[in-house]
Amino acid sequence: MYFYLSKILYPLINPINALIIIYLTSLLLNIKFKKKYLKFFSKLSLSILLIISLMPIGKIGLIFLERDYINQKKLRNISNIIVLGGAEELSITEKTNKTNLNSASERLISVVKLSNRYLNAKIYYLGGSGSLVKNKKSISELNVAKNFFNDVDFDVSRITFIGETRNTIENFQKLNEMYSINNKETILITSASHMKRAMIISQYFGNNFTPYAVDFKSGGEFNLIRFYQSFDVLSNLSSFKVFYMEILGILAFKLFY
Repeated sequence: MYFYLSKILYPLINPINALIIIYLTSLLLNIKFKKKYLKFFSKLSLSILLIISLMPIGKIGLIFLERDYINQKKLRNISNIIVLGGAEELSITEKTNKTNLNSASERLISVVKLSNRYLNAKIYYLGGSGSLVKNKKSISELNVAKNFFNDVDFDVSRITFIGETRNTIENFQKLNEMYSINNKETILITSASHMKRAMIISQYFGNNFTPYAVDFKSGGEFNLIRFYQSFDVLSNLSSFKVFYMEILGILAFKLFY
């Protein structure tokens, strides 16, 4: 139920999509019906869209999500390395027949780096596909991740791949069903902006992993001059979307679970 709702409603709960839809719908309806409340909604949605486009709301939101993971806890005897999928570009990889990764690629790169440091650590890759439409030929995050590790000549036999999952909740649920993990000597790798939600979900399933955050989108603090020098409307919208969707994901998880 949770999975299908999240995927079906995603285009509508995406904040940028939602604001544009509300603005255009209320604007067009107001042309015909001339209602004050329609005019109000069109102005309100446009105002909010402009504010999050021009102001560093999303940037500050990312700092909130990532600041707890800026200073990495010292790693000692690492027995297990768990990495969440999400760095893989499925459709492009399928079309080009070449491994394509997105901005979260440091998740996979960090696995190689840490595994070379902790030679006896067991590695668990958690990922599948969140697509509602699948066919027998469709590839998953797991397939692309395997391609990546093979491309860099990493010993794939060291990795336990857990696939056929559709989101972070199912990742940890299936991990717990299949394996008993020692929490104290286990690190969890995922993007810094996603780590807070991932930790909440993993703790729900009785785990207390050591976070190893990567792919930081903020430096943990806000600098007005730096924001001005790198001012970019699209970047502001993108940052707000990431922040909003992570907060919404946390609230939805607490509501359903």
